[in-house]
Amino acid sequence: MTTTRPRKNLLLLSVAALALLSTTPLLTYAQDAATADIVEDDVTDLGDVIGDAMGDITEGLDEEVVDLDDAAAASAEESSESEEAATVDDATATADETTTTAESTAEATAESKTDEQTQPQAEEEEEATPPPAQTGPFIDLFGEVLLSLEMVDETHAQVHQHYTNEVLSGKKVVGLYFSADWCGPCRQFTPDLVNFYDKMNARRGKKDEFEIIWVSRCRDVDSFGQYFTHMKWLALPPQEAMGQRGQYLGEKFKVKSIPTLVLLDEIGNVITLDGRNKIPMDKAGVGFPWRSPMSVLVSTLFPRSFRLLVKSQIAGVLEKAKAVLGGAARGGAAAR
Repeated sequence: MTTTRPRKNLLLLSVAALALLSTTPLLTYAQDAATADIVEDDVTDLGDVIGDAMGDITEGLDEEVVDLDDAAAASAEESSESEEAATVDDATATADETTTTAESTAEATAESKTDEQTQPQAEEEEEATPPPAQTGPFIDLFGEVLLSLEMVDETHAQVHQHYTNEVLSGKKVVGLYFSADWCGPCRQFTPDLVNFYDKMNARRGKKDEFEIIWVSRCRDVDSFGQYFTHMKWLALPPQEAMGQRGQYLGEKFKVKSIPTLVLLDEIGNVITLDGRNKIPMDKAGVGFPWRSPMSVLVSTLFPRSFRLLVKSQIAGVLEKAKAVLGGAARGGAAAR
């Protein structure tokens, strides 16, 4: 019995050990199974989470894609509208420029037409404007117009017209120069007279008080023009100088030969008839204009206005006397 009990106990221990050994795998399996279920659950949950997240992300992307498409479409529309607006602006600007150009052209055309219309009107007004009324001793002698010549270059000259009283205003001495291009002594004396003219008009306190008027004895207008280029003073118009006025002046001042230089004072009274010979003897012009002592005394004591009045009165008396004498002569001739 004693032997059986230990064996029985040993058997029980063996069975217990086997049971224990067999239980360990089962526990391990059970633990593994539990762990697998948990993992599956976790995996399932993680998949659901990932699926949900992917769905959200996809929806977000879809929304973003939709938003980007909308933005692109809106941007295209805005670009199209901007282009259309720019095109409209360009068209408007072009139209404005065209309008401005048309207006400028119209204004320029109108101004041009106005100028074209104004110029003939101005010329007509100038032509219609009558010359100023001129009276005085120099008008009686020289007429209303005198000429001057301006050299444009070495081969061209321009002739200007001047009103007699205006161009002789302020002159204290007026010379009458009878000369012609065909006269040898005239061509020799003219350069000396030019130098003397410049010298007298450059004197201190007596600047530009001396003027000369050329009374041409040339045979034609071309010769007149050529010879006038050698002078710096005024001239009678050639038709006047070579006509009745020139003849009248020659007779009045007793011109017998040329060249002749007659000097007059500011009211037309004779100072000397022999200026042609005075200049070579007084090239410096110390005694110029070579007045007589009586003439100097009269010009000093009496002003120009008084001397001019006396001269006009004397001229009137002489004209009346000539008319009476002429009438008496004609009556006597008729009686015979």
